[in-house]
Amino acid sequence: MLNVNNLSVEDAAAILELVPILDITFVKAIGASERKFYIETKQGIKRMLRITPMKDYRWVKDDDRGYEYMATVGINVSRQVSEGFFSDGAFVYQLWTWIDGEDLTVALPRMNHKEQFAVGIKFGEAARKIHSLPPMGNPEPEPWRIRYGRKVQDKIQSYNNTPQKSQGADLLVRYLQDNMELLADRPTTFLKGDWNTGNSMITPDGRIWLIDSAVYCGDPWIEFWEINGEDAHFNTGLIKGYFEGEPPTEFFPLFAFYVAVETLSWDYDPENVLNWFDDMRNPVPNWYFSHIE
Repeated sequence: MLNVNNLSVEDAAAILELVPILDITFVKAIGASERKFYIETKQGIKRMLRITPMKDYRWVKDDDRGYEYMATVGINVSRQVSEGFFSDGAFVYQLWTWIDGEDLTVALPRMNHKEQFAVGIKFGEAARKIHSLPPMGNPEPEPWRIRYGRKVQDKIQSYNNTPQKSQGADLLVRYLQDNMELLADRPTTFLKGDWNTGNSMITPDGRIWLIDSAVYCGDPWIEFWEINGEDAHFNTGLIKGYFEGEPPTEFFPLFAFYVAVETLSWDYDPENVLNWFDDMRNPVPNWYFSHIE
């Protein structure tokens, strides 16, 4: 009898309905915000199972096409094996190849600084390949400076209308107001989305695999805003790997700009960001190593 005691009532009901369809003998929930599971079948096959309501099926398929698109430039991604419908068509299940690896958020702390830097280089090289791709489908008709600039102005206006201000957020807003011109003439490329260590894996042979995309298009450098400042050697390797050396002078001011916008957008505590950028006086973050051995 399949053990589903580790699942929610809703997930257990769905899995039990899928048992005769997929021959599931073992299941474990692996998704934090999505219904994703590691499963094993009677045939000894390992798969990732994803369950999605039919109302979200269109968005899921866009993500699926994004994986296939990234694979065209040699990116290691999980591939869909099959899909089907259940619960009278209310849900769709998808089976994906299982990656026998480890989440980078788990693997990085066990590595020494040299190993972290090397993995960052690989991550940056993968990002550069992805950003070589043009937008998938029909690109946004508006230039990036208008499309993203509208979001920036909305965030500034929203903050200005908030009665409770903070010195930290004031510094972020002032940096945005003083640097709107950085958005001019930025390219638009394919973007993976959700670009962080929690959405990537490393296998025992040292290969990087990317998972959990949120496909869209825009300025490729915006994806760097999700960098975690705690992994200094990995982050430095990521940037150097992406640019095949030191980044151009215009990178860090724009990087600081995107970090400031998204910090306000997600209502994050600005303390860490202000520490990185010396209260927005220096766009080069304090965790970046210009010279590293």
